[in-house]
Amino acid sequence: MAKKTDGGSGEDAAERLASAREKFGEVVESKIRGIKGGAEKAAQSVKETAENVTAGARETYEGARDGARQGYEKVTKDLEHLGEDVSEYVRHNPGKAIAMAVGAGFVLGILLRGRRD
Repeated sequence: MAKKTDGGSGEDAAERLASAREKFGEVVESKIRGIKGGAEKAAQSVKETAENVTAGARETYEGARDGARQGYEKVTKDLEHLGEDVSEYVRHNPGKAIAMAVGAGFVLGILLRGRRD
């Protein structure tokens, strides 16, 4: 006995195949959208992190620059005051100032002369 095949079972298989292809396409598209969404979130996170690091570096640089500027201004003022104090001392004690300068020159001369064998 031979089985009789009617056109209906072939059409059912084709419909099931088309349905499976459609579902597979939907699953693939869904996965692609998920991957794209994850990549966009990761890119945004990297961008925000880079912006935060840049802002932190800028703040650190500006703080260091301001600190250096303030230090420079303080040293400049201190040196001006020291110069004024030295000038005043020399005016009031010229003999002592000359003796100290001669002594300092003598010591530096000995130190810089080096050893002569």
